[in-house]
Amino acid sequence: MPELTPIPEGPWLNVGSGPAEAAGWIHLDGSWQAKIAGHRWLSPVGRLMFKKEIGHWPASVRYRDVRNGLGYGPSSVAVVYSSHMLEHLHRSEALGFLVEVNRSLAPGGVLRVVVPDLASIVGWYQAHRNEPADGRKGSSSDLLMDMLLLRSREAPNGRSPAGWVKRAITLHEHKWMYDAEGLRALFVEAGFRHAEPRGFLESAIPSARLALVESADRVCDGAGVSVEARK
Repeated sequence: MPELTPIPEGPWLNVGSGPAEAAGWIHLDGSWQAKIAGHRWLSPVGRLMFKKEIGHWPASVRYRDVRNGLGYGPSSVAVVYSSHMLEHLHRSEALGFLVEVNRSLAPGGVLRVVVPDLASIVGWYQAHRNEPADGRKGSSSDLLMDMLLLRSREAPNGRSPAGWVKRAITLHEHKWMYDAEGLRALFVEAGFRHAEPRGFLESAIPSARLALVESADRVCDGAGVSVEARK
């Protein structure tokens, strides 16, 4: 069985990590928060311009726009894990990322991806539509759009420096959504022939190490769908 095959030597990458710190993992993120991580002097500027804290992410998080590649040589990486990141890429970019992972993984290496579950989102939308109209807090279509996160409710104001930056940076928005079938199809298109849906911590990756980066609230109860493959 593939699960019994030892994981090869090489880096373990947590791609789209956010402000994570976990021993044994290399954390990569394309957010501007990652780009300025460790620059504490930017915090007061950030609070003034963006009305939020910046420059406070762990300095161990490396900035990497994976649309430009992972930055590792062929067959050199042991594990690539990504949770709730792929939906922030256009489908063609997501496919390019998985192709790059396939190139970078060593034989026997593991790719595990978690994304929001489109099937569950549509199910919640349908359930909301079936509720009595006078009992709803808002429209079903607004609920669906809020859950899809394709666009924010309010158009950003481009007349201030902060507004200009928010208009220019859209990485936080969802570009393409997946159910288990659609995510598996993307794996296959990228060259992973044995991609299968997996449950929370159900993985070829040892559960103790996976638990350092995988959260139940990102996978369980319809929050996400996970697909895993080995090269």
